Amino acid sequence: MISLVPGIPHPSTFPFANLSFTVRNPSGGPDETIKLDQKLVSDAFQYDLAGGNAQLIDWFLELQERVHGFSGGHDWSCCVGNGSQDLIFKAFQVFTDPEDAVIIKSPSYAGVVGFLGAENHKLIEIPTDADGIIPAELEEILSSWPPGRPRPKVLYTSPTGSNPTGATCPESRKIEILLLAQRFDFVIFEDNAYYYLNYDLDPPSMARNYLGLEAEVTGASGRVVRFDSLSKVVSSGMRIGFLTGSRQVVQLVTRLTENTNLQPCTTTQVLALALFRHWGHDGFLAHGQAVAALYRRRRDLFCEAARKHLGALASWHAPAAGMFVWMKLRLPRGKMEDSFELMEQGALQNRVLALPGAAFFVQGAQTSHVRISFSLIPEDQIDEACARLANLVRWAWEKAGDDEGASDSSSSS
Repeated sequence: MISLVPGIPHPSTFPFANLSFTVRNPSGGPDETIKLDQKLVSDAFQYDLAGGNAQLIDWFLELQERVHGFSGGHDWSCCVGNGSQDLIFKAFQVFTDPEDAVIIKSPSYAGVVGFLGAENHKLIEIPTDADGIIPAELEEILSSWPPGRPRPKVLYTSPTGSNPTGATCPESRKIEILLLAQRFDFVIFEDNAYYYLNYDLDPPSMARNYLGLEAEVTGASGRVVRFDSLSKVVSSGMRIGFLTGSRQVVQLVTRLTENTNLQPCTTTQVLALALFRHWGHDGFLAHGQAVAALYRRRRDLFCEAARKHLGALASWHAPAAGMFVWMKLRLPRGKMEDSFELMEQGALQNRVLALPGAAFFVQGAQTSHVRISFSLIPEDQIDEACARLANLVRWAWEKAGDDEGASDSSSSS
């Protein structure tokens, strides 16, 4: 067969002759150089499938089978996107229409709150605690749902190291939520960008999650759509996320890609494929454990400094995964009780900045919470950052005319 069909450029026109890169050894040995063969070099700069590089998808499916324990008998499939948020957005387009009700945890990831709000979805906020979504609260809302009103089709949740709270949902709660999904007929969007940063497990990153638990708990599968990301464990700039779900869901999401951005980036997919072929699944998991150990150390440094400087001025829970602490500042009543106002008026003067919690609530609700990120700050500045944050809280009390309220007598958090 002679084909006159493909409208793609001839590879001889690509100016890239060779491609190699040096990577750190996940086992701690010397750096290693990976040189791509000519076939991969050619593939790296050419159009590819809308659902992603077929070999990379196979590697991801093998990873999911190994980590989550589901067998090839399940009708699972996988597709790649330009980061997991690209895939989350498209999955919502598959499962919902504008103005549909959607269940989200409260507080929730600002990126999802933003695009759901832009499409006028009715966002049903479920209260959370240090272990994530509270199943009893979810059941209460769904049990008392008004007759005749369309029920929510989707629950969006991030069960590991959640952004912004750092909460990690225990297996017992996941089981309760899976049973509620079956009972009230909704789909769970499991956004697990921080799964491999689960540093309080031994070994790390092996928590059982909705995808692996579903068939065991409910006797069926297909109600969970899982989103993974390389952003937190390999590279954020590569913009590679992958969706795992039923074959039908993957086909529908891929069709959206075909008609919007055509395909995920081929170049970064090929780089990831070459890296993963070199590492194997063992090497990837070893790298994940090393990344988790780094964030565990940073978590410990931050919490130690917070206990030292903030004392009774704030409360928080030490996260078991991820890179965030959700901190409630003890602020004076009134305008300054809102952390957005606090940062707007006092951050520059006190030379410290944290993200106001309003960004993570529907309609930007006022809150005294801030999201603390300990991922990037130089470790030798963590102590000083907490000292400045304590000074910022004292400044708010002094501005309110209550010097006594600024007392920072020690208390545990």
